[in-house]
Amino acid sequence: MKYSDTEIVAQIKKGDSDSVLNFLYQTVQFKISSWIIQNNGNEEEAQDIFQDAVVAFYKFVLANKFEEGRSVEGFIFAIGRNLWINRVKQKNKLMMDAEGIEKLPEITEESDFLTEIVDAERAQKMEVLLSQLGERCKELLTLSIFYSMPMEDISEKMGFSNANTAKTKNYKCKQRLIKIIKENEQVKEWLYK
Repeated sequence: MKYSDTEIVAQIKKGDSDSVLNFLYQTVQFKISSWIIQNNGNEEEAQDIFQDAVVAFYKFVLANKFEEGRSVEGFIFAIGRNLWINRVKQKNKLMMDAEGIEKLPEITEESDFLTEIVDAERAQKMEVLLSQLGERCKELLTLSIFYSMPMEDISEKMGFSNANTAKTKNYKCKQRLIKIIKENEQVKEWLYK
């Protein structure tokens, strides 16, 4: 069964989320797993991150912090991406600790949850920012930045004549995004915190 973003949120709030969870596994897990594996992770780590991202998304929905109109897939992907980046940083710090260079502060479950919430809020703000570019630019930048998809694949998926056209469009979309950021003090403030 296929669900819209609104239906996913409604099902979770009703407590009827088994079929929604299956749907998320079918639609989002592959994208997160592929990205993590491309970024030096393995299948097991990708599975863990996906599950953590879905749990964080559920908590966000149940706390009424998920804004209507946002992309569930993009939101979960952004959480997963941020969780993986944090895990890689943590691994690097642990390796440094093993060499006696630096000690890693203890991380509690509560601080992990707060990190997930902050990451999710940033993902939501990024979604709003990308929406200001229009659907085509939003899709293009999402594929190139968040999914690290090659321009050849983007060109095919989005119907551009070739990879160079996709690169040019990608560049123009990035320039528009930079302009929006430069013109908005509030956006600059939350991006550089």
